[in-house]
Amino acid sequence: MRAATAPSFGSAGGHFNPTHRQHGFENPQGPHLGDLPNLVIQRDGSATQSLLARNVTLAAGTSSVRGRSLVVHAERDDYRTDPAGNSGDRVACG
Repeated sequence: MRAATAPSFGSAGGHFNPTHRQHGFENPQGPHLGDLPNLVIQRDGSATQSLLARNVTLAAGTSSVRGRSLVVHAERDDYRTDPAGNSGDRVACG
């Protein structure tokens, strides 16, 4: 029997960046429209967070995230480094 391999979530595609900017809220050439704040995970593995992504929409148009994925990375985003803030591997996707 083969050992299970964790998925890489590569089929989610690249970061949502229709404005062709750099990654990160603290990057002078950023952020991507799809950049979101860090998700804080509790010691028990739970998380609860509310956020507002002001630069995206569900309506048709270039800033629409309809049909896109939400990706969670393993590490804290540094909000500066392109393309993914030194945030490590993708660990979840939806």
